[in-house]
This record gives sequence, structure tokens and C-alpha cells, in this order.
Amino acid sequence: MTDPDDAPPPLLVDTAEGLARLVSRLGGEARIALDTEADSLHAFREQVCVVQISAPGVDAILDPLAIRDLSPLRALADREDALLVMHGGDYDISILSRDHGFRFRNVFDTMIAATLLGEPRVGLAALVESAYGVVLSKKHQTADWRRRPFTPELVRYLRGDTAYLLGLHDRLDARLREADLAEEAAIEFRRLATRQGAPWRDDPEAWRGLKGAEKLDALGRAVLAAAFAWREGRARAHDVPRFKVIANEALLELATRPPKDLEGLERTPGTRGVLRAGDGPALLEAVLGGVAAFEHGEAPPAPVRVRRTAEEAARADVLRRREERIRRWRTDEALRRAVPNVVVLPNPGMMAMVESPPRDLEAMAALPDVGSKRALRYGPTLMALLAEPVAAPPAAP
Repeated sequence: MTDPDDAPPPLLVDTAEGLARLVSRLGGEARIALDTEADSLHAFREQVCVVQISAPGVDAILDPLAIRDLSPLRALADREDALLVMHGGDYDISILSRDHGFRFRNVFDTMIAATLLGEPRVGLAALVESAYGVVLSKKHQTADWRRRPFTPELVRYLRGDTAYLLGLHDRLDARLREADLAEEAAIEFRRLATRQGAPWRDDPEAWRGLKGAEKLDALGRAVLAAAFAWREGRARAHDVPRFKVIANEALLELATRPPKDLEGLERTPGTRGVLRAGDGPALLEAVLGGVAAFEHGEAPPAPVRVRRTAEEAARADVLRRREERIRRWRTDEALRRAVPNVVVLPNPGMMAMVESPPRDLEAMAALPDVGSKRALRYGPTLMALLAEPVAAPPAAP
């Protein structure tokens, strides 16, 4: 392939007219490389800030902050006769579907392909270096992609994310076919293409999702809810990620041992950044507000623990033991074949069979995350494992 440094400069597309011309130019291409950059490390709510595209004879860098209507590009991604080549495309597909309504038909992911082939390093830089001897810089991975204009160094970095993907596709696709892994790869790519990003929504109960929140007492819940809400407002007002205001771990520490004054706040691990920004008094006020809510009997209720019936508990135990049995078999089979576990049976296919064992091999082959090849190769073994009675746990002495 042509060294990107020897190719013409990439197109910088920042108008609707420029996007229309680019899409028209790409209209007859059977394969198009795609990547995105977002501002998740720099904004309260991330958004797509850059879209990179490569096709034979063209590299382009799109500015979706200047071109709000990406419908021409959306139509390109939705073409049945075009293959979109990505690397680690789950994130790109998620944010493009969430922010711009994209739907993807046919994708090829070089990271997934490398994983199926058992490559020890599946990052883009590692694959490019192995295939072409080119060392891609990782210097700008944390850049703020909202900033304009792009420096020549940033343009070179952005171009490198897609310039090698079509060549990698050729190499990896050939290897997948040689290794008889084309069907397994197609199943993974099909699942990736259906990924959808969850829409943004404000959830006043989001604090309950913090690790350790479920163990807090009433006082801790009240303080955590108040401190979390303060952080939410602060991050939104300054358009920064929540972790840049204060980390989750520090919020849990405040909820576990609420400080009574600024001196106590200063002794709380993880609050240095808040204090340095001059926000100590405001955070302390939120914490004390949580304490007051607790004292007035207004603490958030404890999480509702749904009690399972005896039948539900028995079914859960059956499913757990069935899953353990399939996982052990999968590990042994993967070791025997010297392939990754996902080649033998991906997790979604395994869980579909654990939850509802297929009635026969035809039904197994029809499962979208299993497929006919695995059903033919492993069907009888899997049917036997799924039908095997689950041994009851040993009685207590």
C-alpha cells in the first residue's frame, strides 16, 4: 500500500457541500474505512468531534461540529453493497448511532479479526507495525478533539487511524478464510453492526450505580445522593467529565465518613482537586445537606431486594450449573484446538443456549450467535451437555 506520508494531503471536510462531494466520490466504493474521535475525556456529555474516512485514492477528515447534518454519510453506512472497515468499532458505532442515527449494514472489524486469529496484540498500532513496519504515534490519544484548527501533527495522527485499515482488511480477511474462520467472523461482525448507543438521559438515581453504594447505610445514602448531585451540577456547568470534578471513589469515601468541616474534608482522600479549585465549601455544604436530610428522616430508601420464589431460585441454580458446565467444556475445547474461546463459542451464543436449550440441531444452528458450522461441529456434544441433569448441591453436614 502507499505510505500515507507520500500520498496527497487528506481532504478536510467542514461544509455540507464538501460532504456531498465526498459521499458522491465514495458512491462506487465497495470498501470504506471509518473511524471517529470524541471528547469523552474533556466534556460533560461526549459527542462525535471527528470522522475519518479512507478509500482507495482518498483520505478524508470530517468535522461534524461544523457539519451538523451527517445524513449523506449515514446513507453511505446504510448501504448493503458497501463494507465499512473499522478497528474496535463498537465505540464508533455506538456514538454514531446515538448522536446521528446511523445504522450499519456490513462491517469488518480488524480488532475482532485479530482476536479470532489469536493475535497476542490486537491494538491498531500493533497490527500496523506487524504488517507494515510503521510505528503509529499514540501521543494524541487523549487530545481534545473539539479544538480547531487541527495542527499538521494532529492531521497525520487522524489519517493514520484509517489509512491502513483497508490493507489490514485484505490481510486479515485472507487469514480468516485460510483458518476456516469466515463464518465465526461473520457472526461477530453481524452482532457488532446491530449495536446501538443508549440515548442520553438524566437519572436522579444514578448515584446508586456507584460501586459500593449498595452497602451504605441511610446516612451514607443521603450524603452520597447529595454529593453526587453537586458533582453533576458542577460538571454540567463547566462542561467537563464528572471524574474531573471528583472521582467516584472519593464520593464513596465522603458517604462512608462524612466530614463535619473543611478540615475533615481536607483529610478525605481524593478531594485535593476540589479544594484546589476552590470548591471545598460548596462540596462540604452538599455533604452537610445530606447529613441534614438523614437527620430529618429524608434519606433515600435502601435498594429494594426482590426475593425469589423457591422455583425461581431453583431455576437460577440450574442455569448457573449449566453455564459452568458449558464454560468448562469451552475452555477445554479452545485449549485443544489452540484457539481463543470466542472461536469455539461466543458468550452471547452460550448464554442463549443456557437460558433456553435448543430442541434440536436445526434450532441450534438457527441461533444467530451460534450458526450452522458450530452446530454441525459441536451440536451433539452441546445437546448432551445441555440435557445433562444438574447435580444437586451436597447436603449440609
